[in-house]
Amino acid sequence: MEALKKIRNTPVSELMQRDVITIDGSQNVAQAIQLMKTHKVASLVVVPRNDDDAFGILTVRDILGKVIDPGEDIYRDIWNTQVHDIMNKPVFSIDPTMRVKYALRMMNKLGVRRLVVLRGNELAGIISEIEIFRAVEELPAVAQVAL
Repeated sequence: MEALKKIRNTPVSELMQRDVITIDGSQNVAQAIQLMKTHKVASLVVVPRNDDDAFGILTVRDILGKVIDPGEDIYRDIWNTQVHDIMNKPVFSIDPTMRVKYALRMMNKLGVRRLVVLRGNELAGIISEIEIFRAVEELPAVAQVAL
């Protein structure tokens, strides 16, 4: 139980991915797909165009729902659709000092699987349900009970 409490109270900076793959919003979806494939990731952070702009995010779910099957009478393709046309912006972001339990609550409330981690206006990382789950996977299969 203590090990689980420790994970819940861990700052997200300890579990987040620091090597975030980014993309320019003017690139097309085909380029984004190749970048995701090369780096084996399910999301890309879209960099701001200037100091007054905000970060965006593009996910596999966005590509599938907004390009591959966007609905009846909507026609898009991966070569002629730019990332900024389908990305989510601004992103939901948190500070690296936020504890994991609050990050999870935020994800659940917002209905998202990942949060961008910003230190001020600088990209510090990304935390997703997967990183948190991997930390939980490391816990023993049987509870350690003191006798």
